Amino acid sequence: MAEVNVTKDLENKTLKVEFVANGPKDKVWQAYTNKEQFEKWWGPEGWDTTAKKFDFTPGGRVHYGMKCVDENQGEWFGQTSWGLMEIQSMDEGNSFTYKDYFSDESGTPNQEMPKMTVTNTFTEEDGKTRVVSLCVAASAEQIEKQIEMGMVEGYSSQLNKLEQLLAQ
Repeated sequence: MAEVNVTKDLENKTLKVEFVANGPKDKVWQAYTNKEQFEKWWGPEGWDTTAKKFDFTPGGRVHYGMKCVDENQGEWFGQTSWGLMEIQSMDEGNSFTYKDYFSDESGTPNQEMPKMTVTNTFTEEDGKTRVVSLCVAASAEQIEKQIEMGMVEGYSSQLNKLEQLLAQ
């Protein structure tokens, strides 16, 4: 499992999540930007992801649902959580920035929930890839709300799925 380092900076309304993936940069990049690969690992363990829309280009949208398939997760079992990425910019193979929203099944952002702008950068390191996700929110309270809702644990959990995908 990848070691995840999280740095919270409430003054600057940021959360930085950093890990080293056990695979070359091009393979890790594909895990994010290829619909079939994205669906295999995105979302916490015990959840299956299906992308309703997958336009991973600047100006494009990725609209996905994560359904809990693990009976051990109690009240979450059978529930679907919808998310939306609006891709803002991309440096092919190196970085991309997106607006991250909770949404409904039709892809309408939920304005009551925290939203962030996320920049992911990918750096090759001896056949592995350092991924840095810099999340910027509108307020320190939104950063705290994301953490309280289990964002860090969920993201860390999905990295186990990413590692399994990269090992194939």
